[in-house]
Amino acid sequence: MQKSATDQLPKIAIIGAGMAGLSLAHFLDGYADVTLFEKSRGVGGRMSTRYAQHYQFDHGAQFFTARSKAFNTFLKPLLADGTVQPWQPRVLTLALDEQGRAKKPYKRDWFEPHYVAAPKMNHLAKVLAKERDIHLETQLSGLKKTLDGWLLEDIQGHQHGVFDWVVSTAPAPQTTALLPQIFSGYADIRHTNMAGCYCLMLGLSEPLDVNWQAAVVKDSCIAWIAVDSSKPGRGSACSLVVHSTNEWAEQHLEDDQQDVEKQLFLALQRLVGQSLTQVEFKKLHRWRYATSVGSEQEKDSTPSCLFDPALQLGVCGDWLLDGHVESAFLSALALSKKIIPWLGSDASI
Repeated sequence: MQKSATDQLPKIAIIGAGMAGLSLAHFLDGYADVTLFEKSRGVGGRMSTRYAQHYQFDHGAQFFTARSKAFNTFLKPLLADGTVQPWQPRVLTLALDEQGRAKKPYKRDWFEPHYVAAPKMNHLAKVLAKERDIHLETQLSGLKKTLDGWLLEDIQGHQHGVFDWVVSTAPAPQTTALLPQIFSGYADIRHTNMAGCYCLMLGLSEPLDVNWQAAVVKDSCIAWIAVDSSKPGRGSACSLVVHSTNEWAEQHLEDDQQDVEKQLFLALQRLVGQSLTQVEFKKLHRWRYATSVGSEQEKDSTPSCLFDPALQLGVCGDWLLDGHVESAFLSALALSKKIIPWLGSDASI
């Protein structure tokens, strides 16, 4: 039962202010007093936007789809007010032959709507974060269980709390480091393998001379290329986003970053058949935990969220499903449905 404004609401700490954390806070409105903790300077997680000079780059999530009724319903008002807009680029598949030369590209059709936030990907997160209690640049190092509830400690040694419930939306390795081993879903988290990804951001003084706005890449260290400035609401400055494959990133996560940048740039030039002398800005970003990896059977057997009512702890995030933006939303929705019935009870730690 939803409590009235005069009742004291249970206090819930949510670790992470990406799509999962912000969606969960949205679902808990009126049921709990929510505080979010985010280690980065801004909200959005991998729905982030990077700025440099007159360029901007969606250097994490490139787009999202909406296949569930719940997510479509959630997006409806955001589509109406322009926060979310359809993106309909011309998409080609690029590949290299055995000699490292570009093969003839072929058109790739998208058979369902694809969306982006406008005028930048992190705008959706900023809308969801409006008027919320969010502690930015606060990296947590652990939880402490007390008679009154949960205390959170950050890497600076400061304590936050006390909270009745704690939910982690951080990637699996970071969640494993934070939650106690007696958490009922600890084994599921510990056995989740995650892979990284590199993003190369390029600002061009002149537009790229290609007949596509996005490309899926085969047989290369690169997996995806987007003319990011072609997305709705973006500026006129030509910006490219290049994502590596997860497999290649894992092999080179600890390599010299200048060498990684050079290899990706050379591969890009081979794929587009141009020297790209018009590049005036270049920046590499490493996503250490970009997506969960494993067989389809393993992913199908993983729950969409993890919940321990005895400890009053929970876990949600896109990595519990298939790593997409909609997955973060659905994982948070699933967890909210488990938590809300407990918020009116007298259960305690």
